[in-house]
Amino acid sequence: MARHRVIGRDDPLYPAIRRRLLWLSFKTVLGYLVMGALIALSLALFHVSISVIWGFGLIWAAMPLAGWWYSAEIAIAMAKATLADPTNPKHKRVIDIVHRLYAKSGLAFEPPVYSSPDQSPNAFATGPIHRKAVVAFTEGLLDIGLTDPEIEAVFAHELSHVKHYDVGINSVLAVLSTVLCLIVDAGVNTLLKGFKFVLPKSKHATFLPAIANSVIFYAVFWLVGQITRVIQLFVVRTRESAADAGAADMTGCPCALVSALKKLVHYVETHRPAPGREQSYWLGMRLMSTIDPLYDSLTPSDQPTGSWNKVKQWWRSLQETHPPIPDRVAVLEEINGGACPAVIW
Repeated sequence: MARHRVIGRDDPLYPAIRRRLLWLSFKTVLGYLVMGALIALSLALFHVSISVIWGFGLIWAAMPLAGWWYSAEIAIAMAKATLADPTNPKHKRVIDIVHRLYAKSGLAFEPPVYSSPDQSPNAFATGPIHRKAVVAFTEGLLDIGLTDPEIEAVFAHELSHVKHYDVGINSVLAVLSTVLCLIVDAGVNTLLKGFKFVLPKSKHATFLPAIANSVIFYAVFWLVGQITRVIQLFVVRTRESAADAGAADMTGCPCALVSALKKLVHYVETHRPAPGREQSYWLGMRLMSTIDPLYDSLTPSDQPTGSWNKVKQWWRSLQETHPPIPDRVAVLEEINGGACPAVIW
């Protein structure tokens, strides 16, 4: 069996990991700068004050922060997770791996390990700060033949999210997105109140302008919502890529994560969550999980033909929560300095 290469801190390939993490930090800051620029532009364009967030707006803007502070409790409840049982040999295996990994993670607090009864193989980590962080695995993760280095790589990816406060990064960006929507809401309302429709006298003279105002308002609000979503998901995908690089940094073994990703996605390609409750559950959980069980695939997407199909595929790619698996594999193999060993199923 081919063994995964381990990249030590003195390895010539190690600087590639640091460069990758630095580049992804720049992309994260770029996402924040774009959102900040949109807020500044909206304030100048609509001549409104940031005070529009007071009152109900303040509550709305604070909701992502509440979700951030209680992110661990919310995720555990959604996953129906319980503390991993050290008397269960399968659970003990994961607990021991996470404990060994924690020792070299640089974290000040060791997160508790939780188990979810879900049979779709996956893992997640969440929590607002290191002290309140948790990591969790689904029971299905232990049933697809992952080796100890592969399980370690999966949890290194998750602990990297904890180490770099990715939940907080994404939550604060959600707050800025909400602030932008509030500013646009106030600005568009003010503009529409001063906009007069010239209509012939009829019984529809008041009714039609109200409809027109509503159509314009919701069109603008939808457009702003789409723009903020694209920026948020850009940062989310960037943090997923950073967690991959962080896992390579933590374990020194990018190929272990490559083979783990391939095994996880190989399973979900033939066991997609069923429409209804199961699919709805993963729509909420996929953003924080190691892979996206709804859409991830081992094979690259077919290249579309025609301009419209290319635009649709590009737009769809902007809505993804994770970079495509082939792209994640390619980056990890680049960090490795060459192709990883074939996966042993």
